[in-house]
Amino acid sequence: MLGALSQIYAQAGALDASNIQALGTLLLEAKEIGSILTIVFCLGALIFNYLLYQTKLVPRWLSGWGLIAIVPYLAAGLLAMFGIIHALSPIYAILNLPLALQEMVLAVWLIVRGFNSSATVFRDAKTELIAV
Repeated sequence: MLGALSQIYAQAGALDASNIQALGTLLLEAKEIGSILTIVFCLGALIFNYLLYQTKLVPRWLSGWGLIAIVPYLAAGLLAMFGIIHALSPIYAILNLPLALQEMVLAVWLIVRGFNSSATVFRDAKTELIAV
């Protein structure tokens, strides 16, 4: 994308050049923000899958799969952030695949089966409400 933008910049006149340069700077900063968002997403996914694992609201193999799949996803984000791999490379896609599959399986599981109604969290919350 920056390559095409640089060709337009070379052909542009003096008035249009500053606008194109600002757009190029914005695109470079957006790339860095995307890498930071990957780290934030991984932290959120880690907390979410950990809570699902502890509460047994879904089968432990499913939330455990999510916990394990976060590692290659985070590695892909960090490798792309440091310029070792490109965000559109096949390696990046392969590293993101386990978490993407886990999220799709989790979505289908929740639609079809829902949460585990006999999970300890709900049972403890019911007894606390009754006792009060």
